[in-house]
Amino acid sequence: MTPRKTLSQQRARSPEDKDLRRTHLIEAATRLFADADFEAVTIERVARMAGVAKGTAYIYFASKEALFLELVRAELTLWLDALTLKLKRLRARQPESAVPMTIARITAQRPLMCRLLVLLHTVIEPNLDEPSAREFKLFMRSLLTQASGAIAARIPGLRVEEAETFMLQTHALVIGITQLSNPRSVIVRVMEQDPKLRSMRIDFEPFLTQALSTLVRGTLGKP
Repeated sequence: MTPRKTLSQQRARSPEDKDLRRTHLIEAATRLFADADFEAVTIERVARMAGVAKGTAYIYFASKEALFLELVRAELTLWLDALTLKLKRLRARQPESAVPMTIARITAQRPLMCRLLVLLHTVIEPNLDEPSAREFKLFMRSLLTQASGAIAARIPGLRVEEAETFMLQTHALVIGITQLSNPRSVIVRVMEQDPKLRSMRIDFEPFLTQALSTLVRGTLGKP
């Protein structure tokens, strides 16, 4: 008698089953990437953790980069949802300080997203085909528009186009500060051993808060 296949081994036929399998693959990649570098996460490992064959995983994602792009989408969507909710509830006498602090705090709560953004432009995007790249950039454009509108609505005197520039600057800062605040172990040891280097250590959230506050004040023409 032929053994009955488990749900993970069965072929996904309905749209719901396919969406569920896709979700399982993304969740598996998320768990693996939380504890390993990009290079160590393979489609084979993701498929194994999701309980499907490697060939099945490639049906849903043509490459590891395509899979990681979905992780970026998911993380940024969650980030935007959290930011929009916090800004709607924000009541502050000095929004030019409170808004940057809110952005930095929500961003710091998503270290996986920050790690993905570091990889985005140098590792993930260069390996995409043109249709996938266009679709993702349109997604980023939509996210930029939504985030900029929410920020401009909370900071008096900040125009939407200025908020868009601010968000692009934020994107660049998050990438740079993520790298500086998470140095390799050899750099950590060197900085710990030499007192002259300890001032170069960076704490992600306060450093990002200060940088964003400076940008907002400069845009508004405030000292």
